[in-house]
Amino acid sequence: MLSIKVRGWRLVIIPGDHEPRHVHARYGAAGAAQAVFRLNDDATVTLRGANLKLTRKQIRETEVLIAEHMTELKELWEDIADEHSETTPAAQRRRH
Repeated sequence: MLSIKVRGWRLVIIPGDHEPRHVHARYGAAGAAQAVFRLNDDATVTLRGANLKLTRKQIRETEVLIAEHMTELKELWEDIADEHSETTPAAQRRRH
């Protein structure tokens, strides 16, 4: 799991996670407040889901925060995807 900590939020990318490209945003004690945002190709952010511990204002603020770090988050996602694809059994068979 890779993450960026910004303004109290932990923006998390999980290795081997499913497409589409997205980030888990966690806030508070043990990440009690959570939301998932899609990282769109056009550099926009789309809310995919959130728990009830987040206010609409917090969700909007998090969208802005993620947009500010979009390049870094997309690069982390791509790096993880590349590493994961190289360690799958199919990728290992291709190398032999």
